[in-house]
Amino acid sequence: MLTKEELLEYLEKEKQAIYQRGDAFFQCAELGFREVETARMITDLLVEWGIPYKKEVALTGVIATIGKGNGYHIAFVADIDALPRKDGNGSIHSCGHSIQTTLGLSLLKVLHDSGILENTDTKVSFFFTPAEEYIDFEYRDGLIAAGKLEFRSGKQNMIALGCFDGVDCVLSAHANGDEGMKFDVASTLAGFMAKKAIFMGRAAHSGAAPHLGRNTLHGATLTMNAISFLKDQFAVEKGLRLNPVLTVGGGSVNTIPDETVLETYVRANDNETLFEACKRFDGCVEHCAKALDLEYKILNTVGYLPLTQSKGLNNVVRENMLLHCSLEEILEGPISGASGDVGDLGFLIPTIQFGFSGVKGRFHDDSFQISDYENCYITSGKVMLGTIYDLITNPNCRVQQNAKEYVVKKMEYFGWLHQNYQ
Repeated sequence: MLTKEELLEYLEKEKQAIYQRGDAFFQCAELGFREVETARMITDLLVEWGIPYKKEVALTGVIATIGKGNGYHIAFVADIDALPRKDGNGSIHSCGHSIQTTLGLSLLKVLHDSGILENTDTKVSFFFTPAEEYIDFEYRDGLIAAGKLEFRSGKQNMIALGCFDGVDCVLSAHANGDEGMKFDVASTLAGFMAKKAIFMGRAAHSGAAPHLGRNTLHGATLTMNAISFLKDQFAVEKGLRLNPVLTVGGGSVNTIPDETVLETYVRANDNETLFEACKRFDGCVEHCAKALDLEYKILNTVGYLPLTQSKGLNNVVRENMLLHCSLEEILEGPISGASGDVGDLGFLIPTIQFGFSGVKGRFHDDSFQISDYENCYITSGKVMLGTIYDLITNPNCRVQQNAKEYVVKKMEYFGWLHQNYQ
């Protein structure tokens, strides 16, 4: 079998082709579930390389598997969608998903060309997943209403289709904004749930007979005060973010408002805090409404679960980072208020997503650019390829999926999704 150094050399030889592919994917920026050209570019390369694949998974996703081993199944996950440009002129890869796509294709080609998976107990699947960005709701909800999708996110739909059944671990990497470090490891992502509280009261003349009305704006205001006190009951490291806004505030100035709508995201760094905060938010709405003799309704929209990373897999990742940088160039355990549907995978399957530097400008902004091609595409690729090599060759590095536990977690997961998807 090839040594790790020999395997990494395959990536080094592909450097210029990788850079060209990276530029091509960066220029091909499409919104979630609209990534038709991106998917075509991916499948064209797979055809050229002689690698079988499945296409149109969750509309625009692509899955390719190499290796035939039944002992250990590794998944590499890359997002393929982009964001709208702030200037209104089309879309842009302002979150770095084109880098993930390019990275996944590079690893796939190296593993295929090297033949390293032959006669092993391992296989590696590459998931090019659509619609990670939680946007464009009207379009996505239209697809759901038409029966083409079940959920708003690519990974949520792929989980529902059973695409990750039998996978033992999930590997991913994402650009970060820390130019002072080469990598980060063991980061968190916040989970979130969208909440809409509708207060229903009774209109009345605000001057002649306000006492005959039931003022819903008062109920919403009381609830916002209760929420502001509630936030102090969670430790800072729990990452709770609750910042409600009034999206419907009333009507005519001389009429007691009979409908007010309060909306917020509930964000948290772990599942327990997220679910508890959602429960406590509902309690604030319920009791503040009842205190003022108002009716209320709470609508929930599923977001993403917090990302909890596998410690065992991150140990393997860290060791491979240290082959290419010093310990001082690795940021340990950063806490992020951002979210991603990779958190849903992390709930079900041992998962990691390390960060790499090499971009400049602001995320989710037209100023986003790739500034260090070497670190984004080659050094990060070597870290991931080295991790895969260790999982192939050294069973002691593996974090094994528990099949029975996966089934139970999946049932729990879809119970949460279906209960809260409205």
